[in-house]
Amino acid sequence: MATHRMHRLLTVASVCALAALALMTWQLFDPRVFPVIVAMSLGQVLGTASFAAFGYVVFADLRARLTAAREARTIKTDAE
Repeated sequence: MATHRMHRLLTVASVCALAALALMTWQLFDPRVFPVIVAMSLGQVLGTASFAAFGYVVFADLRARLTAAREARTIKTDAE
């Protein structure tokens, strides 16, 4: 269940990053005031959210791997 949740979070992070990139590119092709304001504000929010989600998934995976390694070491020590 947790793996499915992390996979889903990575998918959402990827979509947010692509949407932020599209917004940033939109302002290059349409340099009026509204596209620039939307790209700089909404693009920043989406980009930051995608980075935060990616960082959360990496941290959670690292924590799970370290916990599993610690438990495996404890079980191996107890067996000896």
